[in-house]
Amino acid sequence: MNADSAGTTQQDIASDERAEEAALIERILAGENRHYSLLVERYQRRLYWSCVRLLGDTDEAEDVVQEAFVKAYERLSDYDPTYRFHTWIYSIARNRCLNVLRKRKVWSLLSFQDPEAAPIVAARDATDRTVENQELALALSECRATLPTEQRECFDLRHGEAFSYREIATALGVPEGTVMSRLGRAREKMRICLESKGVAWSA
Repeated sequence: MNADSAGTTQQDIASDERAEEAALIERILAGENRHYSLLVERYQRRLYWSCVRLLGDTDEAEDVVQEAFVKAYERLSDYDPTYRFHTWIYSIARNRCLNVLRKRKVWSLLSFQDPEAAPIVAARDATDRTVENQELALALSECRATLPTEQRECFDLRHGEAFSYREIATALGVPEGTVMSRLGRAREKMRICLESKGVAWSA
């Protein structure tokens, strides 16, 4: 391994990815529309599962993803190449998911699928693990529903999507300091609510 490869960091990789996507989008905007399919292929599956987690419905998730890519294509000239394309397309898809949920007037249960990103939750002992998991899921859902929308959005992106503070700020269009403040308040409210239901947690 040479010094250059040894010194490669995740930030370098992300920077290379942004540069590649910026160049690709320039070509698309110049009229080479066929290259947009490369972006769709790269992020479609990841975006789909993010939407499934938010909506709890595979058909609705598929519709939202298709609509998001169409919307992104129509607004491609607005894309800021200093950020990853995924951050931008995710923010579009997530806003559409929120609209779907508002129309339903029922929030789907947030499913934490990434054990490294999810809060560490310790429930009371139960002889039936299925019942325990159901009670825990219900507690999480009920406590999450008590969060104000702005705090819940930050909480979901951090713990459900494992976004960085910078990516959350970009997706929501707010300063990083605002993200940290909202997330801190959300975590504290979740802790108090869950402990009142007999569930201890740390995040």
